Amino acid sequence: MKVIDSFRIVWRNLWRMKLRTALTSVGVMIGTAAIVAMMALSLGLKESAVKSLENFGNLTEMDVEPLRWYEEKGEWIDVPEDKVKKLNMQAVQELKKIPGIQAVMPIKELREQAKLKVGRREGYVQLIGVDVNESAAYRKDDIEKGSYLTGAPQEIVVAFDVSREMRDVEKEKREERRRKAGAGRHEMSQMPPPDIGGGEALAFNLVDRAGTLILSREYRIDDEPKYEKKELRVKVVGQLKKSEERNSSAAVYVPINVVKELNEWVTRSRGDEVEEGASRRSRDKAKKDTFEFDRITVKVESREKVEGVVKALKEKGFEVWSPARELETINNFFFVIQMVLGGIAAISLLVATIGIVNTMVMSILERTKEIGIMKVIGATVLNIRWLFLMESGFIGLIGGLAGLGMAWGAVELVNYFGASGGLLDSLNMGYGGGGDPEAAPTKLAVIPSWLALFAIGFSFIIGVLAGIFPAIRASRLSALQAIRSE
Repeated sequence: MKVIDSFRIVWRNLWRMKLRTALTSVGVMIGTAAIVAMMALSLGLKESAVKSLENFGNLTEMDVEPLRWYEEKGEWIDVPEDKVKKLNMQAVQELKKIPGIQAVMPIKELREQAKLKVGRREGYVQLIGVDVNESAAYRKDDIEKGSYLTGAPQEIVVAFDVSREMRDVEKEKREERRRKAGAGRHEMSQMPPPDIGGGEALAFNLVDRAGTLILSREYRIDDEPKYEKKELRVKVVGQLKKSEERNSSAAVYVPINVVKELNEWVTRSRGDEVEEGASRRSRDKAKKDTFEFDRITVKVESREKVEGVVKALKEKGFEVWSPARELETINNFFFVIQMVLGGIAAISLLVATIGIVNTMVMSILERTKEIGIMKVIGATVLNIRWLFLMESGFIGLIGGLAGLGMAWGAVELVNYFGASGGLLDSLNMGYGGGGDPEAAPTKLAVIPSWLALFAIGFSFIIGVLAGIFPAIRASRLSALQAIRSE
């Protein structure tokens, strides 16, 4: 029997008993719709939770530090000092070998706060040294204006809020004097408020402008405190995009060698009575100690690989500080939810499977004579089983397609009423776009393509499995007895 002929026979038999086929498919439709809708709801809630977590930081970027303690049998155990990882170039090379990590950026911060002065404006900033070659792999995409560092020591890149936090000190002093003079003439209420960097500072552009980094240090000579100032001429070559991370709002990025040299200058002679002796001891200590970074930032290729990378980092003796640490908890929680909801919905699909078995058994009783004739004219046992398996499989497929359409309609209704009723906002999940108005709105339930394909394939397999017993029973009928039956 040709395959095309078998499909024609299957379609003819299903169409001949179309009412029974439709009623049997309804059971599969309800079961499939229930499973898809439940899974779609849990997937949508999980996606909303993950997107809300992104508001606290980029999940694909994480800070890596040495692991100093770990939990075992409910107790926290300190890692021996000689086993604690060192954040040096060896650690950078080790991190690069972890699958899923796209880039590694070592960071060294200045131990003192620096002042950035551009034109008449000035403000305190946090100087952060980065490896230009390593960080360029993904920091270039974060540039809003200008360009990224090329490695030149006089180049700097500023965070988004740096220009907004810089103040025109001289203008503020003039306004203060003018206010005091006006107060004497009872005109204080008519004077404009002082400039605190809120209005004009919003449009202040730093890119492609020259500036000065000002640092100061304290040292002692004969118990007398002395102060020294150091100025470094720089040029602002770029500005980063706005970030939700408040700890980087006043950051200024420079090549890591610049921070290393400035740190040596700031710490030189501090707390020592004799400048020359302290400088000598500082140089000797610098020779003995290997250079270490304050922290290392890694970027993961995609959000789907974050959980695996976090696990690999912990296995190698590193600790991760990122909202991504909560991903494993979220995934485990929603996995349990999916299993519970899917299990409840699967009960209706089990009932539908019994209905398919009953329909196919009744079909055998009605078509006993037809089966006998097919055997007499040459149909094999395999041909008979194939026909009945395909019939039951197509009943499941029809129900699966109808159930998928029913689930899609239910999901659209849930999303519509969830959005119009403000349910997402009340669940604190309505900000998944990270504040980006152009981002796709968060949905309460989603049906990914893999879930739709799984539902169709699973319903077809359920139909085939339900037809195994009727198919075996039909193939075992005696041809002569089948022909004689009425």
